Amino acid sequence: MIKIFKLLRPKFKWLSALTCMLTVISVIAFLTVPVLIGEITKIAYQISATGNPSQLVDINIFKIWTVKSINAKTAIGIVSAAFVGVMFVATSSSLSASYLANYLSAVGSRDIRLYLWRHLGALSQKDIEDFSHAKIMTRFTIDIQRIQFAIMSFLRTMLIGPINLVIGLVFALITDLHLSIIFAVLIPLILIFMGIFSRILIPAFIQEQKAQDDINIQSQENILGAKVIKSYNLEKNQHAKFYKESLNIAKLNQKEWFGFNGLFSIIMLIANIATLFVVAIVGATSRNVGSALLISNKIKNVNIFVNYVMVVTHGMIMTAFVLFNIYRGRVSSKRIYEILDRKPDIEFISSDKKVTSGKIEFKNVTFKYFEHAEKNIIENINFSVNPGEVFGIIGPTGSGKSTIAKLMSLDFKTHDGQVLIDDHDILQIDTTSLRSNISHIYQKPVILSGTVKSNLLFAKNDANFDDIEKACKIACAWEYINKFNDKFDHKIEPKGANLSGGQKQRLSIAQGVIRRPKILILDDSTSALDTKTESQVLHQIKEEFSKQKITTIIITQKISSILNADKIAVLHHGIIEDIGTHEELMRKNKLYQEIALTQLGGENE
Repeated sequence: MIKIFKLLRPKFKWLSALTCMLTVISVIAFLTVPVLIGEITKIAYQISATGNPSQLVDINIFKIWTVKSINAKTAIGIVSAAFVGVMFVATSSSLSASYLANYLSAVGSRDIRLYLWRHLGALSQKDIEDFSHAKIMTRFTIDIQRIQFAIMSFLRTMLIGPINLVIGLVFALITDLHLSIIFAVLIPLILIFMGIFSRILIPAFIQEQKAQDDINIQSQENILGAKVIKSYNLEKNQHAKFYKESLNIAKLNQKEWFGFNGLFSIIMLIANIATLFVVAIVGATSRNVGSALLISNKIKNVNIFVNYVMVVTHGMIMTAFVLFNIYRGRVSSKRIYEILDRKPDIEFISSDKKVTSGKIEFKNVTFKYFEHAEKNIIENINFSVNPGEVFGIIGPTGSGKSTIAKLMSLDFKTHDGQVLIDDHDILQIDTTSLRSNISHIYQKPVILSGTVKSNLLFAKNDANFDDIEKACKIACAWEYINKFNDKFDHKIEPKGANLSGGQKQRLSIAQGVIRRPKILILDDSTSALDTKTESQVLHQIKEEFSKQKITTIIITQKISSILNADKIAVLHHGIIEDIGTHEELMRKNKLYQEIALTQLGGENE
């Protein structure tokens, strides 16, 4: 939790100190209230016993504030005024501290969420894939919410509990030293029960956090795989799994609340038994007390002491609850720091080495996704692409085509060899320049909720209507967009759920085109298009981009997508078998010939 507090801005640290100070003032002020009430009770009993409201009485508040021989009515007025003043200070400081604690916990959790978001943005795709999406979402929601509660507890309850415990105990000792012996039994007994219940609660907290991760993963899989689940009639099986996970969380929550409520009930029972003993002891020892003054003092002391027994008890309860809350926050903060302590696999670079023309070169590149993996995904890859060329990469499924594309856009970095852009090692190129000059269009488009226009502006926020029109026409998206009633203001649901696969791919291609990058990577991003539309899109991209010397990389399994490419690399089992034009490969590469024969028949013989 201390590490989490270090993330907060200096302003919040000062406000935290102010919150703690106001909390201390409010607690001390509230703790003086029983003394003032006891004093009023004493004077009221003296007036009742003698029937003389004008008799002279003494005011004695812990021997700190003493007034001798004052009219009883006046004394009650003075003590009552002091009571109102103390209550005003206590209430106003308590409300101010509560407001500040709420503000700091809410804004603090917001800052932590933003800090986590910024850090995630700096991580590479490999870093993010090491954590599952469901686990990241749990950290953004449940874990940060628990940290928010922990901050609130730390700033308020963490102080209120121990101060009530310590100062309440001191005031009880001052009030009646002999009766305070009861605390020698009360406090150890409560501590024993707190220790017993902590052995139940702490493991439950850890198990619940893991269970939350598991149910989030299960939920994500069920939502993303809804079509597959329905097609194989697996609804009952998945429901049973989800029910089991939900039941597990419910049982853990029941266990936690049983622990909390059980501990609270036992502590209150012990406190009430202690109060009963106090009253019984005072009753037994006060039978022979004769004067009204002595009786009133006894009543006053018992009244105050019983109040402080409850104050000490509540102080221990609050301390226990806040420690449990902070422990939960500590578990959550550790989980958040698992991400924050992760150093980016690919560092953000500020450099004078920029992407200027779009030349690409792979030199002896070898890569595998996991260091402990036995087999490389790609091995000893060598090729070069000049600015403005169209370079096709074809091969069977799992041959490493998309891996090459991800290395070009620095989603991953190589294990061996070099990827060069404009003769600079890609790891040394200015990150902003690299990202702004490479458009990587994936097979599964990332379409955000909003409108057609907002998705296009997401790629280039300063694009004008001419830019939008041109990009949509190149991507063959112009026609279907204009069929919508709202045209470019047409509402798009999350993940483009109200668009077809082909519409999403064309919109995604338009996003990539509108940026006018130096390098355009089409990673099987026309797979949902019919042959005619695909051919038209690729022809328009080549025609438009060749004029501006924009390098185009086409990753595909279909020969028809790369027939007119300047160069084509044939990839098989992670190794480039051959590079050449379509005609050259038809003459000399057996694998390419087999693919062509399967896909094109005798057209290209």
